[in-house]
Parts: sequence; C-alpha cells; structure tokens
Amino acid sequence: EEEAFLVSLYKFMKERHTPIERIPHLGFKQINLWKIYKAVEKLGAYELVTGRRLWKNVYDELGGSPGSTSAATCTRCHYE
Repeated sequence: EEEAFLVSLYKFMKERHTPIERIPHLGFKQINLWKIYKAVEKLGAYELVTGRRLWKNVYDELGGSPGSTSAATCTRCHYE
C-alpha cells in the first residue's frame, strides 16, 4: 500500500510539472511522505486538518521537536 501510494504520488507530481526532486525535511528529519499522508488522513483529510488548525498535531505525530514555533506552518507547506 505504501509503495503504491509513493509511485502514484511521484507520478501525479511529475504530471503536474512539480516533480518531487528530493524529500522535504522538517527540522533535521526527512519527512516520511507515507506517514504524513496517513497522519492527515487519520485526522480527517486536508480540509478538516486545515479548518480545525490541526497541523501541529500532524507535526507531533511525525515526531517533531516540541519547541518549534513554526511547526504547523512548515508541516502544512510540506504537505501541500
């Protein structure tokens, strides 16, 4: 399931002319694209996470540093 997701994601991003050339980092950790997708899905998908301002929860789910003040914004930007 994870591998199929990643293949589909890379294909989608390439088709819209925004290919993923390197995996983004959050703090000093590489983001696991499957984990961030599943974390957002678990909280109700993008619209709900954004509407309820749950991006910090997604960041926490990914094991982010608790002291980061821009965690929510950075997490959302990387997801988008």
